[in-house]
Amino acid sequence: MTDHLFTDDVWKSITSAAKKSRNPVYAAVAYFGQGASKLLPLPANSRLVVDASEGAVKSGQTCPADLRQLQKRGVVIYSAPRLHAKVYVFDRFVFIGSANVSARSAGTLIEAMLRITGRRVISAARRFVRSLCRDELSPGTIERLQRIYRPPRVPGGGARSNRQINRKVSPTLPQLFLAQLKYIDPPAGSEVVEKEGLRIARSRRKHGRTYVFDVFFLTGHSSFHAGGKVVLVTEESRGRRLITPPADILYARTWRRKNRRATFVYYEHPDLRRIKLDKLARCLGYGARKKLSRHGLLRDPAFAEKLLGYWSRR
Repeated sequence: MTDHLFTDDVWKSITSAAKKSRNPVYAAVAYFGQGASKLLPLPANSRLVVDASEGAVKSGQTCPADLRQLQKRGVVIYSAPRLHAKVYVFDRFVFIGSANVSARSAGTLIEAMLRITGRRVISAARRFVRSLCRDELSPGTIERLQRIYRPPRVPGGGARSNRQINRKVSPTLPQLFLAQLKYIDPPAGSEVVEKEGLRIARSRRKHGRTYVFDVFFLTGHSSFHAGGKVVLVTEESRGRRLITPPADILYARTWRRKNRRATFVYYEHPDLRRIKLDKLARCLGYGARKKLSRHGLLRDPAFAEKLLGYWSRR
């Protein structure tokens, strides 16, 4: 097999490669439209990065229903707003070019895709996709996006400003919080508030076997809010601390009584084993232990990217 430029039957070649692939595929593609799950039938454990921002979903450029179809097959899906790349990495070759995953790309537009077989390029392309695997979309998040989805009205879309064309653009990350937790009972009298919050939080997610749904509470004022992500650092027996994978915050509800306050935070995260803080700190490098021991909003974007990226390698 040699390097080749495809200008005809672009999607016939990519779809065929996806169907034949027995190993996970790594793909980063800006838009994933209606019918995209059939054009790109990725195998289980593949990684797919798309622009699933509210703007892309409301304009119909990314279709949550098709993302959900792949998620049901075991594909892990991430969102990277401002993504414009189209990279499809298979075991022995990579497709790089102009084609989004959409019916319009397959049936109307003139596309060009370069198939490259060089090992260095394949490895570099895979690393590029993995570097974007930060903001994983849970079933609940995809369900929420489906409610705001609108089919596209006008092909294409408006032109974007090119003022920053020479600036390197990084994917926008969600707000990431760290929660330092111990096992204690909730305040007496807060049971009704916790139960009502549980009902609302459950209505905001789509239950899946691969995700864990749970709640924790914080005393005093809390800035944790729905739409962000949280990493739980829980103190176990003998001072050992275990860390969960990043969780989506579904809902936060506050209980008050006189001068007392507690906030119940409801979340869901991939059903993966927790990791010891010391082990994770060694993986993340110098200063990580201190940063992982903080509570509240993580204000270091570089460290937040590394922390989210660790879990993408599972």
